[in-house]
Amino acid sequence: MTARRLLWVLSAGLIASATVVAAPKKPARKPAKTAPAKAAGAKAGSASGTAAGSAGSGGPGSAAPAEEPPPSDMNGTAENPDAPRPAVDLDAPAVEAAAPVVTRLPGYPLELAVRPIVVPQNMSEVSIASHAMVSPFAGTAALRARYGVTPKAQLGLTYVLGGIFDDPTTVEHRQGFHTGKAVGLDLTVMLQDWVGVQVGVPVYISPLAISLALGAPIKFTFGDKFALGGLDDLLNIRIKRFAPTFYQELQNATNAFENLNNTIKSQGELRVSIYGIYQYQPNFAIIGRAGIQMEDFATGKTDGCAGECLTNFLYAGFQFSPRRYLDLGLSIGFDDLAHGGSFAPAGFLAFRI
Repeated sequence: MTARRLLWVLSAGLIASATVVAAPKKPARKPAKTAPAKAAGAKAGSASGTAAGSAGSGGPGSAAPAEEPPPSDMNGTAENPDAPRPAVDLDAPAVEAAAPVVTRLPGYPLELAVRPIVVPQNMSEVSIASHAMVSPFAGTAALRARYGVTPKAQLGLTYVLGGIFDDPTTVEHRQGFHTGKAVGLDLTVMLQDWVGVQVGVPVYISPLAISLALGAPIKFTFGDKFALGGLDDLLNIRIKRFAPTFYQELQNATNAFENLNNTIKSQGELRVSIYGIYQYQPNFAIIGRAGIQMEDFATGKTDGCAGECLTNFLYAGFQFSPRRYLDLGLSIGFDDLAHGGSFAPAGFLAFRI
């Protein structure tokens, strides 16, 4: 009996063990598929809306609202790239306003104060200068041309077109126009930018008279507004008969007439003159010139000059340059400050190519 029970128990235990071993294993749970971002956003929005509704109703079991994360900096000044920007960046460093730099255009200057004494190389200038002394009336017009041979040298040619004066060869006093007979060639060479030498040969055609003209043109500029110069017509020395002049044709005609009578002629003249320029506008300059002239190189009375040999002159005027190649000028003054009748207005016109 005991052996039968023992055999039954062993059989039951063996069958149970086989059943446990043979039972299949349960499959592992698969992860849930990830929903698209849009669906996830919608679910999140729905969930947050539900949660917010539950929280707003204050019912039991409602979810607490999520706290907003703190700013990146504890002061809360982190820049928001989507925020509107001010028109002026207050954090940008201050920039000082600088005055505009005025640059002069290349080429021949428009401003008279800064122009060189000679014209540039390969440039030509033609000018007409005229003036008239009031009493006794005597007017003269001269044509002048100059050409830049090199940057430091120029050739000049001057011709007296004519004059209006009382002919000294006639007894009666009658004003009339007389063709000019004086012509001359000159050369100016710059030693420095501010000083040069000028040599010219004025010639009177009939009767033939020749002289030697010397000058030492100087010019100092002070910025773009001021300039001082002079000595451009320093000496005119007689070589044959008398010393011709380009300033007053009446003087040439008188010397030519007196030469027929063997009258003692002046040895020449010394003229010391200076000028000043104030550049009021780039195309408008105010000019003043003053100096002394010694006829026959004397300061008193001699047989070579009529009246006083020493005279003082003074002129003032302006030059207007509407274009870089064109100049217009007017001036008034006195050929001799001791005589009011020597009041002499003058005009000037120049054209460059």
